[in-house]
Amino acid sequence: MANKARRICDLVGLDPLDVEFSRRDLLQRNPFAWLVEVNGLPVDARGLPAEVQAAARRRGLIPDLPSTEAA
Repeated sequence: MANKARRICDLVGLDPLDVEFSRRDLLQRNPFAWLVEVNGLPVDARGLPAEVQAAARRRGLIPDLPSTEAA
């Protein structure tokens, strides 16, 4: 069973923590969903100013969740 699951994941290009196919309730706990690069360093976007977060959402860099869920 695990071999078939691995083959399917390889075929469609899924990773274990793939942000694109995560449920909304799991996105807020997925650390990779919130990482953005600032001056070459990975940063958790939830700690950035609201204007920067809004720009990152518009560009599709972080999930578009209401701020009460993401905090």
